[in-house]
Amino acid sequence: MLKTLASWVIAAFMALGLNSVSWAQSSNEEISALLQPTEQEMKNQCALIGNLTFLAIEKFNKGRKLDEVNEELAGVVDTAFNKQEFAAYSDQLRERYNAAMLDAFLNEGLNPKVVAKKQIRDCVRKIP
Repeated sequence: MLKTLASWVIAAFMALGLNSVSWAQSSNEEISALLQPTEQEMKNQCALIGNLTFLAIEKFNKGRKLDEVNEELAGVVDTAFNKQEFAAYSDQLRERYNAAMLDAFLNEGLNPKVVAKKQIRDCVRKIP
């Protein structure tokens, strides 16, 4: 009787373990699906990065250094990335923004409108 009770308990734990594994997998899938931006959200993100790049290039063209521009735009960037529509993607947006800033800084003397439009157009093309 003790052996059957022990085997029943082991079987119950195994069944619970399998259920929790499948629940964890479905939870991860749901979370990952929630964090996938829609096409319109992606377009809005592209526009945001393009507009911030425009502002940065204008400041670079006025002779400011990378650190100065980062400091001057920090409030604008933080406010934009913390808006409700961008908050879930703020880490990804910061990476894209930092890459765009560095690119703009390394290619000084650029036309801000041309670069911003190109930035937006290239970003939108990458949307699946």
